[in-house]
Amino acid sequence: MTAARPRVLCVAGSPSAGSHTRALVGHIGGLLERRGFDSGLADLAVLDLPRSHPDHYWSEDPHPVVQAREFIGAVLASDALVIGTPVYHSGYSGLLKSAVDLLPSDAFAGKAVALVSHASGPRGSATACEQLRQVVKALGGWAVPMQVSTVSADFTPAAGGQRDLDVTGPVHARCVELADQLTAFTRAMRGAADSGTTAEGTAGDTTENTTENTAEHSAEVAA
Repeated sequence: MTAARPRVLCVAGSPSAGSHTRALVGHIGGLLERRGFDSGLADLAVLDLPRSHPDHYWSEDPHPVVQAREFIGAVLASDALVIGTPVYHSGYSGLLKSAVDLLPSDAFAGKAVALVSHASGPRGSATACEQLRQVVKALGGWAVPMQVSTVSADFTPAAGGQRDLDVTGPVHARCVELADQLTAFTRAMRGAADSGTTAEGTAGDTTENTTENTAEHSAEVAA
């Protein structure tokens, strides 16, 4: 019997429509589709999620707002996540924080998570990813070692006023490695769940295989 394709949810945490953050997580989602994933997008700029509230956080009842229930359901149904944020005052966006606070405390359990950020300048652009590592840990997930931070110069104009990541630039190579790591971690964690072993026992082996997986996709770096 053929195993179901793994599902990855790409979360764009920018309040701006057509943002660099959305383009970045979409680019990584495309790389993951080429690695056998089904990719979905949660663009927080258009989802119109309600603000989180302690009454809902601690309640076992379904959230009363349909958009929130759908977002929570999409996260829980995913095997892996790509979480992207713009950098505001050296931190991740309030919109993303509010969305994460809608989730149950074990929402990322058994899931590999990739973290990316976008800033107008290079200073502090990686800080938001480091902050999000603590959030991933709190929700029971496993953040992969690689993270990607971009600036505006890493993108090129696209049709309809949109933007695309420049595949000739150095950031694309990091995105390829990030996709390889997320793929390897997801496969290991799905295997651990199927066999009953712990994720802790597989994470180290997965990291060792990341370099090999990256080499297999070296042609993409030059694309």
